[in-house]
Amino acid sequence: MTDYIYLDIETVSTQDEAVRDEIAATVRPPASMSKAETIAKWEADQKASAVADAVAKTALDGGYGHVVCIGWAIGEGRAQSDVIRDVADEAFLLAGIFDVITSERSFTGRTVIVGHNVAEFDLRFLWQRACVLGVPVPPWFPRDPKPWSDDIHDTMAMWAGRNGRIGLHRLAKIFGAGGKLSDMTGADVGRVWAGGDLDRIAAYCRQDVEITRAVHRKMLVAMGAA
Repeated sequence: MTDYIYLDIETVSTQDEAVRDEIAATVRPPASMSKAETIAKWEADQKASAVADAVAKTALDGGYGHVVCIGWAIGEGRAQSDVIRDVADEAFLLAGIFDVITSERSFTGRTVIVGHNVAEFDLRFLWQRACVLGVPVPPWFPRDPKPWSDDIHDTMAMWAGRNGRIGLHRLAKIFGAGGKLSDMTGADVGRVWAGGDLDRIAAYCRQDVEITRAVHRKMLVAMGAA
């Protein structure tokens, strides 16, 4: 028997002002600009936006960004999610979800983590945050995830290959497995989280878990494993 653990996370950019200042100090005008007046105009009109863009990218960097929501489902169990308002609670979020999933597993067979781009992003980000925060990861958690590992079913890599990419919404449409009902995307999470609408983020994360499971079920049929 295989325990399929469906997993999805939502992340936000660094909330550390010192890190933001460090990033701002590295943002420079385009190399093509050489005239002092042109550089001055860029700094006045465009630097703030360039800094904001650079800071936003840390939501994809486990060294600086933060996990604010984790969604999961085990086998046919209901999709669940937990979300935090303050990044000071991030370690508790990770440890708590690790404990919950560990306790809910059947322990009767091998564990396979299922997610969309889960090897490159979700698992890697969780591992990096656990390292930074000093949170022990459970035995079932892949330490060095690869899309082709036996303990992972990465639906993006399963469909598009090792170097290919496809969005979960598009893949779900292809399979007739539904699609995202929410008008949110991952790019909206930081803004929605900053606005305090935690329920919306939690629901969005659960929906991604459910869609991933629907796509995975279709793939299991093709694999003869359903």
